[in-house]
Amino acid sequence: MPELPEVETIVRDLNKFLLSKTISKVVVRDAFVLRTAAAEFIKRLKGQTVENISRRGKAIVIGLASKDMLVIQLMMTGQLVMHAAEDKHTRITFIFTDGSKLLYHDQRRFGQLRVVRHLHEINYFNILGPEPFSQEFTPRYMRESLKKTARPIKNVLLDHTFVAGIGNIYACEILFRSKVSPQRSACQISAAKADIIHHQIVDVLGEAIAHRGTSFRNYRDGSGQKGSFSQRLAVYGREGQPCPRCKALIQCISQASRSTFYCARCQK
Repeated sequence: MPELPEVETIVRDLNKFLLSKTISKVVVRDAFVLRTAAAEFIKRLKGQTVENISRRGKAIVIGLASKDMLVIQLMMTGQLVMHAAEDKHTRITFIFTDGSKLLYHDQRRFGQLRVVRHLHEINYFNILGPEPFSQEFTPRYMRESLKKTARPIKNVLLDHTFVAGIGNIYACEILFRSKVSPQRSACQISAAKADIIHHQIVDVLGEAIAHRGTSFRNYRDGSGQKGSFSQRLAVYGREGQPCPRCKALIQCISQASRSTFYCARCQK
């Protein structure tokens, strides 16, 4: 599933491609991915000019001249690409007055697209915690939030009500760099260690954005290219391989129905 760095990369690409373009036609090939009725979806988008494109959590928000917003949640296998050929996984095609196209591909059809006037119409936006790069996400916020829960720290990082956008890949990498066990109770983490985790959240996510995200199977950027952060992963997906820090073998356990990769020697 695309996490914050992948969605941010797509948003930055779309800002280069789509700003000030006007939608001339919307072709709905599979209405299953829509959360707005197909006829209404097309009506509210046709003739609209793209004014701004942003990200909130893992959602893409495209602001239109009408003040409506096209909200796209890619989920497991969703892709938004320009200059690509349509195929059997193309669910929606957006055609612009200059002849260019934006394609929404989705192999497993878990993604969600809708048009709304206000973001609070979508419950997802009502429960999100602060953005990792925002002024609200401070070391103090981190320390105080961790004191309130006995859940494993890995589970807390994945909780979007705590901080928006962190998924499984980056939670594993953040905790490895912080030298913290993913199983440690959040309320047992010291203030000093909480500050380190906060720093690594910002650092890892920023580094991943700089490398245009992590690609394994489905993720592609706005040009249809893979991200290169997968080459920098220290633990994720590396079960049985030597830890890059201490050479002990990377382990994999299940937490909250997710695979957690970590080094039991380094991460105490």
